[in-house]
Amino acid sequence: MTFAKGKFVVLGGLLASLAMNPSSTRGSTIRDDVPDSDYTGLAANAAYDAVGTFVDTGGYTGCGILIAPDWVLTAGHVTDIASSGTFTVDGNSYSADQLVTDPAWTGNVFAGGDFGLAHLSTPVTSVTPVMLYTGSAEFGQVATWVGYGFTGTGLTGYQTSLGNQKRAFQNTIDRNFGNPSVLIGSSFENPLTFANAQPLEGCVAPGDSGGGVFISIDSQDYLAGVISFVTSTNGTVANSSYGDLSGAGRVSAAIPWIDSVVPEPSTSSLFAVAGLVVLLVRRRRAF
Repeated sequence: MTFAKGKFVVLGGLLASLAMNPSSTRGSTIRDDVPDSDYTGLAANAAYDAVGTFVDTGGYTGCGILIAPDWVLTAGHVTDIASSGTFTVDGNSYSADQLVTDPAWTGNVFAGGDFGLAHLSTPVTSVTPVMLYTGSAEFGQVATWVGYGFTGTGLTGYQTSLGNQKRAFQNTIDRNFGNPSVLIGSSFENPLTFANAQPLEGCVAPGDSGGGVFISIDSQDYLAGVISFVTSTNGTVANSSYGDLSGAGRVSAAIPWIDSVVPEPSTSSLFAVAGLVVLLVRRRRAF
């Protein structure tokens, strides 16, 4: 399905993977003139080790981010359709025994609140949890978007037949979808028409839901957003090609809710003091 808000047209279903076996997902679309290895190399940076895949009992594959040894932050549209799930990070899989969806999540990505939390029955000891950004300086930052969704180029849009791979791209946070208190976003600029395109421009794609948006403040990496949707501005259904927009929930807006769910001391040391297609992949289901 599609739905619109103003000039935006969003591909419905959420950015959990829409229709393929989870093993066929790959992360984000990329510039057509840059080697794919540059994007996979960026994703391999230790700063993004906490981003893994999350497969829920609703039959969808998205992503999640370790924010405490036994807690994973993901998208609300990943958790609200399931009773449990499996988080895979650093080559190991962990069962989730509790899923909690932000009560602010209404199913409308433009309203924000697209956050979910998964409690792991066994803590992760091999990966350092991320630090959450609580400041207000996201806009104008060059952010790194990390996930496992479908890939392709800005010319082709996302393709559903490519292999499993973690990928990261970097865009300037320059969009708020009319709701800056809860949403951040970026446009996928074509380097042929936009001189200031980032060297590793990209766009989120199905399968990236629940992935992370990171910014660096004073040489420290923080999780500033959770990937939620992709949308277009030209009246067509978004396919993650040049000109499409990546959308994420603003983590700073969700801090009070996260604090209310994740008990101390799990999160106390993790919070920074620094001042549409929803992107899921449906397992083994045809369009």
